[in-house]
Amino acid sequence: MSIAPEAARLSTLLLRQLADLVAGLNEHQVGELLAGRTRLTLTAAQDGRAARPAPQAKAALPAAVDVEVLRTALLGATSREEAAERLAALGRVSVPQLRALAGALGVDGVGGKDPKASVIRKIVDGTVGFRLSSQAMLSEETDL
Repeated sequence: MSIAPEAARLSTLLLRQLADLVAGLNEHQVGELLAGRTRLTLTAAQDGRAARPAPQAKAALPAAVDVEVLRTALLGATSREEAAERLAALGRVSVPQLRALAGALGVDGVGGKDPKASVIRKIVDGTVGFRLSSQAMLSEETDL
């Protein structure tokens, strides 16, 4: 087999895997990649198998929260304040529950030690904040 067809075959396989990876990202993650604030990183799998994170105990989502309804409300909010008010309307929600909610909403970057205010800010930024920032950047007039 000549080198050119083999290189083309390997490139095709790599691009398919990359496409599958990108297809699994949420809107926020794709936007972060496109804006250059996030990078894809290759790491070697140990023993030829994909590395898996250590299992962690997960907090349950608040019982009264419909994640899809909340996602729609947050994405439709016209301001960060409106999104924060929507989260405040959930009532008493523990920090672990907020972290679980962030995960269910596809919000990245929420750490296990983030305080409540930080988790709320990250949820707002990861939903409506991303859209509002993108709109603001696109609406700015620039002279090139």
